[in-house]
Amino acid sequence: MDLEQETSIDSQAPKRARPLHIFLYVLAGLFFAITLLVSLVVTYLNAPTDYDLPTTFTVESGTSVRAVAASLREQGIVRSETFLYLVLVTLHDPTSIKASTYVLDEHFSTTQIARQLVAGDFGNDLVRLTHIEGERAEALAAEAEKVLIDFDTNTFLAAAIPREGRLYPDTYFVPETFTANELLDLLEAAFEDALLPYQEKIEASPLSLDQILILASIIEREANSPESMRMVSSVLQNRLTIGMPLQADASIEYILDKPLSELTPGDLKIDSPYNTYINPGLPPTPIGNPGLDSILAVLEPADSDYFYYITDDNGTFYYSETYDEHLDNIEQYLR
Repeated sequence: MDLEQETSIDSQAPKRARPLHIFLYVLAGLFFAITLLVSLVVTYLNAPTDYDLPTTFTVESGTSVRAVAASLREQGIVRSETFLYLVLVTLHDPTSIKASTYVLDEHFSTTQIARQLVAGDFGNDLVRLTHIEGERAEALAAEAEKVLIDFDTNTFLAAAIPREGRLYPDTYFVPETFTANELLDLLEAAFEDALLPYQEKIEASPLSLDQILILASIIEREANSPESMRMVSSVLQNRLTIGMPLQADASIEYILDKPLSELTPGDLKIDSPYNTYINPGLPPTPIGNPGLDSILAVLEPADSDYFYYITDDNGTFYYSETYDEHLDNIEQYLR
């Protein structure tokens, strides 16, 4: 081979190497873009969400890591249950998650939430206040007075009784220095949050929100499960449609403030606008604070032609369309 041929071959070598350089540049650029994208996604998923403060969540003993992550996502405390799950299983020992009620008094990132879960870092300076479904403002005030050192019962009741029905039942963890007004604000905010997903159904209902709450407060005291609430709601709304008195024992219980089991036939004749035996339609105000199940029962009643129901000693309901069938049920199940 002569010199001219060698020069020609050498001059072509760099040209063959260029596609490899281009491929490496593209590969590097792609890697950089993917890394940047992953970083942005992780930053977004790890960022704190805008939950109300203070917020509480409970981890029950025996709950799986996936269930914990899913629950926190449903409550809006983290953005992604998958991301929280991955953080727990890759950066921590997930078997170390502590069962407890956690109190968040600031907005935490997902990685911070994960650290709290395995450290068992929960608030100890808050007190538990449970407001049960159907409970009246007076009963709630009595419980609050036991655990809140700055709670004024008179101040609370003066504002709470006119808001009966909107004091949302739940278990709350609050500072022991919580005042009556702060508790009222918390209860009403919880009520608004609970009903927010159902605004379209509320607006589509033939009943106003006040009427929904009044009927739900009766159902709360009359029924004992989501299924029976929907059936009782159907019965009561069927009665409302034809102008038939509701004849709900719960309204008499409200007037006399004594258990249903102690009501007498004479009690059903008491002269009061809350007596649904002698007054058709709804009482003037709610007779307690209904939970979400009873409110949904008003919005989504069972489809039935029933106008009567009874409950036996075991809490089982029996429904009937006619008064004669109702009497038969009484004879069969209550005698």
